[in-house]
Amino acid sequence: MKGKILFVAGAAVGYVLGARAGRGAYVKIKSRAEDLWENPTVQKSVHQAEDFVKENAPVVGKKLSGAASDAAAKAKQVAGKAGDAAGDLADKADDVADEAKAKAGEVADTAKDKAAEARDEADDVADQAKGRADKAARKAGGSSKGTDTLPGVNVGG
Repeated sequence: MKGKILFVAGAAVGYVLGARAGRGAYVKIKSRAEDLWENPTVQKSVHQAEDFVKENAPVVGKKLSGAASDAAAKAKQVAGKAGDAAGDLADKADDVADEAKAKAGEVADTAKDKAAEARDEADDVADQAKGRADKAARKAGGSSKGTDTLPGVNVGG
């Protein structure tokens, strides 16, 4: 209804502005608009609309307030869930980081142990080689100190 009234009013203004008759056409349109507005049927409809709005405004306000409260509660709930999920994810990331540190420590310890074993094994092999070289030197007529060298063999130096 309001849209129709605005359309008619806009058409009237356009007519007045575009009419060559000017003031006479404006007065005529204004007079008809006033007559229409003062019509008892139009006034009855206006009063009915006003009464409807006055009666239903509190109900509409309560419904809007309720809807806004529901939306706010839902937003808080979603934000809470998102916060919980983020917290859980951060906790899991911390757990994974702790596990990775522990595994890295285990790998480092294992590497140290294996390096020590390899060093001991290398020392054993070197000792065996030195012993064999000393034995070979004794057989060849050299001393048993292990500092002598075989012809063409350089041991320990």
